[in-house]
Amino acid sequence: MRFTTLILRNLLRRRVRTALTVLGLAVGIAAVVALLGIAWGFERSLKRIYEAKGIDLVVVRAGVSNRITSHIDAALADRLRRIPGVREVGGSLVDTISFEDAGMVGVLVNGWEPGSLLFHGIKVIAGRSLRPGDKRAALLGRDLARSLGKTVGDELDVEGERFHVVGIYEAGTPMENGALVVPLAELQWMMGRPGQVTALVVAAERAGDPAAVAALKRRIEAEVPGVAADDARDYVEQDMMIRLAKAMAWATSVVALVIGSVGLLNTMVMAVFERTREVGVLRALGWRRRRVLALILGESLGLGLAGSLLGTTLGYLGVRALAAVPSARGYIDPDTPPLALAAGVLMGVGLTLLGGLYPAFRGATIDPIEALRHE
Repeated sequence: MRFTTLILRNLLRRRVRTALTVLGLAVGIAAVVALLGIAWGFERSLKRIYEAKGIDLVVVRAGVSNRITSHIDAALADRLRRIPGVREVGGSLVDTISFEDAGMVGVLVNGWEPGSLLFHGIKVIAGRSLRPGDKRAALLGRDLARSLGKTVGDELDVEGERFHVVGIYEAGTPMENGALVVPLAELQWMMGRPGQVTALVVAAERAGDPAAVAALKRRIEAEVPGVAADDARDYVEQDMMIRLAKAMAWATSVVALVIGSVGLLNTMVMAVFERTREVGVLRALGWRRRRVLALILGESLGLGLAGSLLGTTLGYLGVRALAAVPSARGYIDPDTPPLALAAGVLMGVGLTLLGGLYPAFRGATIDPIEALRHE
């Protein structure tokens, strides 16, 4: 009988216990894949948005921890345009709103100036884009329009204010497709923040030159006191909310994996205890300790692989299911990052091997004579 066949037969000997152990571990792996996939997917979407728009630097008020909710004087845009090395500047005001009738909360609304570089990377598929002088005009992302059942020419209630849908657009990320865009002045009035924006985005003249962008960053911070100019990728990675989401995802994942590993440890300890006499027979037949150790670790690895594959599948499907929920659409990327899938599998297999070490060592060190006497 082959060694792998023996491992498989031992696992199938107690099918209910094996199935429950695999399921418990799979739940932990699914939590890892889902939570890390959501956190990393959100970060990845923001980076892709900035890349699609050709944004090199994001200028915010210096010293703020939560940069997405920062505010800065929109008039600084003219000052930035006069700095050598700056090709284009745009102001962005961001807020979240709810459409309770459609069961949607936390929908992203962007306030942009018509013609701004922030319109790069989006394609109007129906109607038109925003124009200078537009009042109470709204541009809906494709997914948001579908969820609300709106089309060009319809009226839209935005926090008690009536807007006219002038166009529908599509972009390269679920986040933008689930958002809406209104004129900057309109959103400033609604939020009670006249003359303010969340951030000023900058496109550099030498965008492909990291040294030139870094020099421009230093020049902006030197010439405009009280602001911080960050590389677009650093701006996303250093945001407090994103870092908090990633930390919570890791912490919750570790707890879920530990719980699953404890279940596996219990299963393997019981398996070794119940098969003490069998292990003694194998030792009496000439099996060396390392072969017994390999047998028990192989069983543990088999459980770990089965749990990891099942958990990865459940986590992947779970993220896609959540992304389809109207209230989460636009914030969850249905395409789970491959790194999150790999992290789930590696952490699952690693912890199962770690959990199998004690029972494997105990089985390998059993005295054959004492084992044969075991009832």
